[in-house]
Amino acid sequence: MATPDTSGMSAECALAQRPEYKDLHRQCRQTKDVPLPHSSGILLVRRCTCPHHRYTPA
Repeated sequence: MATPDTSGMSAECALAQRPEYKDLHRQCRQTKDVPLPHSSGILLVRRCTCPHHRYTPA
């Protein structure tokens, strides 16, 4: 069984890949990109790449 790439996921969603922690997806708060103030395209926090979150580009 292949392990999913969790490098772009929040800590909650990365742990939720384990069956006994699957309810942690609801705890994830990284649902959108947060830009660094007064910057041009630099992100302070990237959104979680977990497929459980909807992503609608701005």
